[in-house]
Amino acid sequence: MGRVGSVDLSRLPDEQLCEIFEQRRHDAQFLDELNRELNMRESDEALELQFEVVRARRAFTRVPQAKAEERPRQSGPVRDWLRAFLAARNTLQPDSRPLYRYRMTDREFEGVKEILRYLAPEGRLVTPDDRAGALFVAYCAEWFRRESNSTFLRWNDPAPDLFPAIPDSCKRDLADRGLRYWRRDLRRSESGREFLLSVALEGGFPVRILSSGARAWLRDYLRSIMRRAIASRVDTLQEILEIAEEERGRMRKSYQHADFVALCSELVERLLDLRRSAEAEGGAGNVRNSALLDIKRPGWREDLPIYVPDEDEALVAELLTGLLDEKMAGLSTEGVEARRFLAKIDGQWIMALQLLADGEIPPSKLPNLPTQGRVRAVPTGELSNHLSGELALFEAPMGEQRRWRVLPYTRTAKLVRNFPFSAPVTVTLTSPGLAPCPWIWPRGESLRSDLLVFREDEGSTPEKPLLRLLRSGSVSSPHKTLYVLFPEDWSIGSASEAAIAEVEVLPHLARKLARLVGMAYFRGGESDSIRFRVEPDTEGREQELEFRSSTTLGFDLGDNQCELAISPVSPLIRDGGNQSRPPRAGELFYRRPGAKWAETVGRIDVSGTVEFSLRDPVANIQIERRLVALFPVGAHVSGTMKDARSGQIRLEGLPGWTASIADSSCVTDQIDATTISFRFLGRPLYRLPITIRPPVGQSCEIIVPLVGRDGAIALSDGAILEPGAQVDLGTLRGAIAISPWRTVLHVGAKGARSGGLSAAVDGELPLGVLRSAFDEILASLPFQDDLAELVFVGDTRLPILISRYRSKQLVHENGMVRWSETASGSGIQPVAKMVLDPRHEHALEPEAFGLWRFPERCKGLCLVYLRQGVDVVSRPLPVQRPSSPEVHTGNLVSTFTIADYATRQAEIGHALNGIGQDVGGFSWLLEAATHLNGLPASAFDALKVLPSCPEALIGLLFNARDAGERALIWSLQNELPILWLELPLSAWRKALEANLTAISTLLEPILGAEKAATQALGRLASLRSELTPLEPALASIFGRVGMGGEATNIPSLKDLTAGYIASQIHRSNEGRNDLAARLRETGLNVPPEILSKSHEDFAGLFAPVLLAASAQGKLTIEPDLALLARRTLREDPLYVSRAYAHLLKFYGSK
Repeated sequence: MGRVGSVDLSRLPDEQLCEIFEQRRHDAQFLDELNRELNMRESDEALELQFEVVRARRAFTRVPQAKAEERPRQSGPVRDWLRAFLAARNTLQPDSRPLYRYRMTDREFEGVKEILRYLAPEGRLVTPDDRAGALFVAYCAEWFRRESNSTFLRWNDPAPDLFPAIPDSCKRDLADRGLRYWRRDLRRSESGREFLLSVALEGGFPVRILSSGARAWLRDYLRSIMRRAIASRVDTLQEILEIAEEERGRMRKSYQHADFVALCSELVERLLDLRRSAEAEGGAGNVRNSALLDIKRPGWREDLPIYVPDEDEALVAELLTGLLDEKMAGLSTEGVEARRFLAKIDGQWIMALQLLADGEIPPSKLPNLPTQGRVRAVPTGELSNHLSGELALFEAPMGEQRRWRVLPYTRTAKLVRNFPFSAPVTVTLTSPGLAPCPWIWPRGESLRSDLLVFREDEGSTPEKPLLRLLRSGSVSSPHKTLYVLFPEDWSIGSASEAAIAEVEVLPHLARKLARLVGMAYFRGGESDSIRFRVEPDTEGREQELEFRSSTTLGFDLGDNQCELAISPVSPLIRDGGNQSRPPRAGELFYRRPGAKWAETVGRIDVSGTVEFSLRDPVANIQIERRLVALFPVGAHVSGTMKDARSGQIRLEGLPGWTASIADSSCVTDQIDATTISFRFLGRPLYRLPITIRPPVGQSCEIIVPLVGRDGAIALSDGAILEPGAQVDLGTLRGAIAISPWRTVLHVGAKGARSGGLSAAVDGELPLGVLRSAFDEILASLPFQDDLAELVFVGDTRLPILISRYRSKQLVHENGMVRWSETASGSGIQPVAKMVLDPRHEHALEPEAFGLWRFPERCKGLCLVYLRQGVDVVSRPLPVQRPSSPEVHTGNLVSTFTIADYATRQAEIGHALNGIGQDVGGFSWLLEAATHLNGLPASAFDALKVLPSCPEALIGLLFNARDAGERALIWSLQNELPILWLELPLSAWRKALEANLTAISTLLEPILGAEKAATQALGRLASLRSELTPLEPALASIFGRVGMGGEATNIPSLKDLTAGYIASQIHRSNEGRNDLAARLRETGLNVPPEILSKSHEDFAGLFAPVLLAASAQGKLTIEPDLALLARRTLREDPLYVSRAYAHLLKFYGSK
């Protein structure tokens, strides 16, 4: 029986013997034992392995035993250390592996350091020999791995008390001898032999880089290399190195040199190999690659050039597992920033935006936000025309955390198409007790430059080219290929014809797109224009102008290409990530448009529209050009309404300036030099365009908001809604509520005397903040055509009515859809969505005037409706088409074609209750719930029935594939009559057990029963950590059903109720309530911590009572109480989450 140490070879299968052989093929004793074991096996695999074993064994040079006995064994500190070092790894001599793969221990490292100190006075470092070189290389390589804080390499750093006395020529000799001893090659470059670099790279990845704040950009850099390598199907080290060279602009400049790039390339190559291996073994299973490797190949980390001792393992665990497990196809979704793209869709380049909302952000980049609780981001401006509802959730730092956590409420891997480069990416941050705060998303500033430079995104494919914005103006970048978008009347030139690979004309953008592989110059059509320079494949350089201005002037600029600043102005220059600095001689010029350029000297004290040009005086190029509107300190423009149709514009702090209103919708009268009166002839506007002229120079267009005497609703085009008007949700996109004083806006069901949701208006309130409230109100109504109403509290005028849809339901006759384009306005398109394949919409095709036909690809049951941008503006009409798409199968989808409504609803409910046992049962639900795209969830019968099947609803949440899908499924509570916290604990328990069983069953054929069960439990633990950021109270639910402990640092219920009342004192008083008596009539006890307070005046106190009692099966929440719970969750989610934990326990013990 073959045995090596404690391992019995006879008990191992052929495959595992192959793995051990690869690890120990240089161990002669092991090879002998393995050969004896293989002699007793007859499989083809064993026979092939034996051939390899015999060949490896013959490669050893045998020393005759007699001769070995005659030669006395020599000794010495260097010989003894080397002999012990190799023997500890079951080898007699170096075997050509990199030094980092020997995994030097702390004790060995301390030992080699002491021996070097012994060798120095002996002269063996100045007069090197082979063994001294071996020790020198082993120590230096390990020092660079363990101790180096930088990738700038210096010979003396590993031993500053010893090495300065050793001549560099001796160090090179030591390195050369040591590398030959370890059977390692000396690296070479164009400049010669690289002794120091070769030694440093032998140590592998420098550990301290990971603990010095580099993890974020390093992860981004490594991820970008992996994504491009996977997309291009690249796997050789040389090909990966080429990609790494192109992507090195992502690294900090101090790391952008060849040795570190080579080390990163080697790490990526190994990780790609491990990914492929894990994905091949895991098949379609939902087990993470890193977990599968831990089970199937527990020593996989040994193959990486990034050895980290156990005490430092946390430094790299997140990095490595993330790179192994993360989905690398499509767009990257991690981070908090706006990314601009050029995307080629259907053969045409279009502008696009990706909004990343999954990561952390420092408080310095946020406005003053509350230090506790949660803040929600709602789209405004141009973004509100493309996205609806809440975008993201911001969680304040807790404990030792220093950054805000941002979680997505929408899909972040999806491009927002046709988002103008000139439009800023703006949101409103809203939180209970916080006035809505406008904010520009990180890197979402307006792009005003004529010259935009792009690089190929790592998610780009030949079928779907995708270019990501690098920066504007002159650019030098290490990327091998750059793309430049520039005006079509500009000229482009280069010293080399090969530098400009291609120029494509884009008439729909009035631009050209150049693909560069070498340096090129771009020049505008003006006679005195200064050229821009774009250089691919060179050292990156970043410079940009900076204008500091935070003063509010009371208006916005009408030209997106222009920016606002206060005069006198002192422009600064920011070099990369360095501090801003004043311009040097020859760097900055300015002029009024059309005038001659003049160099800036000190502060610039002019007003009006001014151009600035940042230049490189040495290269004689223009780096950046900016158009700025300068206004004097103290300038202000205000607009007020005297009545419903007339008002005044007043200029303040603008001596010598004049203004005029050119809008034909109103008549004007110049009262004096600073005041203009106006009267609207038709529908009033809230935002009035005005032309303003300085005493000297060109005029500019500004937009002035008008403040009225009463509260009003202003639409995105500036129109004011008349009292009693009816509008749909799409028309309210981008609308704002305005009021000259603090008031309350209330939204509720039409005619309802109670319930509803409220929000304070103090100046302006973007109605996007209330979009989910509108959805919740409409979702609580029994019919899709029911109305909600919007009213200012205390206002005697008629309320504004809100409908879900703008247009009537389409008509289907004789296989055609009847609809006239002139009946509904511009930008509206009739579309169809196949119920059995809800991922995509299909535009209907015109047949004749007013008639539209289905595309041939539309099969089976379809929903037909009108779409305008992101809004669905007509009620969906179900239409049965011939055939059926073969996309989803199972018990659930088989119920959709049942004709009788009552029977269909009953069968859908039956299928949902058994969906956990249906193979792939959640796949259709996932696609439908995450691809609504403006459709109400109730448009699908299966989603409409979900609230009556809580176990299926929770299972759907558990089966979400990423954070974006989890957020979309969580938001179903805004569209369906359910709240997640009211669902029964028994349903959570059953859903968890079903999920555990499903994962175990899936993994058991791969991992075996015991390991599959362990992995399944681990998956549920990670599921808890993924879900609790959406709602902290879920931790209490998981704790009550046996999935982890409950939070222990929650304030007492007495303190929570007192804090809630204190926070409500300054809010509107909605009258007294009788909820305590009402709940007692149902037999429900109310905790004394609430009864002892003035609960009759604060109905919101009961919200967590309702939710916890429902979860424990003690209460069914009625519709008006459900609205109360929703309102309190919106106004004070922290109180609800914390009190819910106490009350869940309170009602669980009754």
